[in-house]
Amino acid sequence: MRTVIIDNESNVTRLLLGLLAHYCPEVSVVGTADSLESGLKLIFEVQPDLALLDVEMNDGTGIELVQKLKHKNLKVIFITAHDKYALAAFRCSAIDFLLKPVDPDELVKAIAKVKQAQRFNGLEQQLAVLTEHLSGSSLSQRKIVLSDQESIHIVKIEDIIWCLAEGSYTRFKLITGPEIFVSKNLKSYEDILQGHEFIRIHNSYLVNINHIKRFEKGEGGTVVMSNNDLLPVSVRKKDTLMTLLKNWNRNTEVKY
Repeated sequence: MRTVIIDNESNVTRLLLGLLAHYCPEVSVVGTADSLESGLKLIFEVQPDLALLDVEMNDGTGIELVQKLKHKNLKVIFITAHDKYALAAFRCSAIDFLLKPVDPDELVKAIAKVKQAQRFNGLEQQLAVLTEHLSGSSLSQRKIVLSDQESIHIVKIEDIIWCLAEGSYTRFKLITGPEIFVSKNLKSYEDILQGHEFIRIHNSYLVNINHIKRFEKGEGGTVVMSNNDLLPVSVRKKDTLMTLLKNWNRNTEVKY
């Protein structure tokens, strides 16, 4: 896989060259650059399969570089030292990224994921979601990228009613449209949606608090969602849910 490294920190570039040579022999580095301008020129000249791309450079960002590209089939792994808030934005956009300092195991996983990808036709939409989150847009406007076997879906987070664990997969129920079945486990989405008003009510269910219409008590209890789906609440999650609903700034009916 023909690869370029674009990073304005020479020590990071040297580290990546060494890690790729040692852990990823199938990767052939065909060039390096240290700026947005030189990176664009390099990609145009060598037409690589993959770019390992720094987010912040002296003359612009890696996001801007990708937006300027005509090479639409290029696969990208961003490299970032961003804070926790920015990392949440990357996760919502489903764009591959590595944290500085780069961990060898994470690099190997990222390269393997890129190799397995059969297509890469959603980068433009993913970048739009990423920049929306990074710009500090309101929670009600934020989106998440969900990829199934057929399509890349750009979904408003507030339109998700519930998420269901099915082994290492997650099923999403939306306000409208068909359910979306994604090959990532529920714990991953619990982390991604942290701060977006979701709560784990059961080992199998993560729900949007704003779509809880009613909580019916029982041994664990049941929540009635906005679409009238009845979902179980585990005994150990019951008290947390009740406390949250009592303090929630909306009218959620609690039945004893």
